Amino acid sequence: MALWGQGDPRWIVEERPDSTNVNNWHWTERDATSWSKIKLKNLFSGLAAETDEGSWKVDSTKSIEGEATINNRKGKLIYFYEWVIKLEYKGKVSGSDTNHTGTIEIPHLSDENDPSEVDVNVSATGDSKNSEKLKQIVRTTGIDLVRKLCSQYVSDMKTEYSTGMVLPTKDGVSSHVPSEKPAIKVSECMKGLNVKESLTKNVSHHVALNLQEEFQTTAEELYITLTDSQRISTFTRSPCTSNPVTGGEFSIMGGNITGTYETLVPHTKIVQKWRFKEWPQGLNSNVVIELEQKSDSTLLKLKQTGVPDYDIVRTEEGWKRHFWGPIKQVFGFGAQLF
Repeated sequence: MALWGQGDPRWIVEERPDSTNVNNWHWTERDATSWSKIKLKNLFSGLAAETDEGSWKVDSTKSIEGEATINNRKGKLIYFYEWVIKLEYKGKVSGSDTNHTGTIEIPHLSDENDPSEVDVNVSATGDSKNSEKLKQIVRTTGIDLVRKLCSQYVSDMKTEYSTGMVLPTKDGVSSHVPSEKPAIKVSECMKGLNVKESLTKNVSHHVALNLQEEFQTTAEELYITLTDSQRISTFTRSPCTSNPVTGGEFSIMGGNITGTYETLVPHTKIVQKWRFKEWPQGLNSNVVIELEQKSDSTLLKLKQTGVPDYDIVRTEEGWKRHFWGPIKQVFGFGAQLF
């Protein structure tokens, strides 16, 4: 029994300002299956090699079967994954214009084995001399490449997808700090949000934008993700600041988006003054985000008024491409909770 006044730290709510998973003591789990399937498919889709004897590339992903989860217990992340992956390759041997195909199979990519030593099986579709020759080329050049991509998958799961699972204590200290990836330049984050020449013109009139998106997480988690500076920096992969109090300011993507919090209802509603830095001085739009908690997901409804008519397309694309998509991918909010 703890001494009087020295309560068991597992139950001391003050250890975290938001009282969430105190000291990271409680067992929490995140389903990484959907994220993993997308990640593995993207990694292997560009697999190819060329030698003097021939060339080949992965033509399609035949199947990715398995599951992956990440568990947090007392600030320690534990990764469980098990996959059977089948890829179809296509290529030619030197001196021939005939395409030959075959299969690359990874029968057991698992947390029980080092991904750099995973078994890789290669089989040819036909039995011709050139089919067998191409199969040997794939074996010689492809097995190490496949193993490197398997290692990349595990590394990305630990650095990208586990973000936010280990929460800081009241002192802002996290017991688990994933290795950092180089920050992407703000210019990269703003691709697709190019400023049009019309930004220098006078605003003819303002229009409204209405969006809604469903996230497989709780309203509480989504609210924190939209207002916490560390989480915003994580999913935008750019310098961001956020002071989520009434009148507090925020700056996203290195100052390309700025504004103030007008109203905050924890886990339910966020009202902001919001602007692109290229907008005329004094021009601000009004953003209202409402979070509706459902049985197994959260519905986000966004209404943005006061957007210059010439910039409505860029604004809408920005929410979808640089907020909704990355939030789902980085934090796993696009996967089913149960």
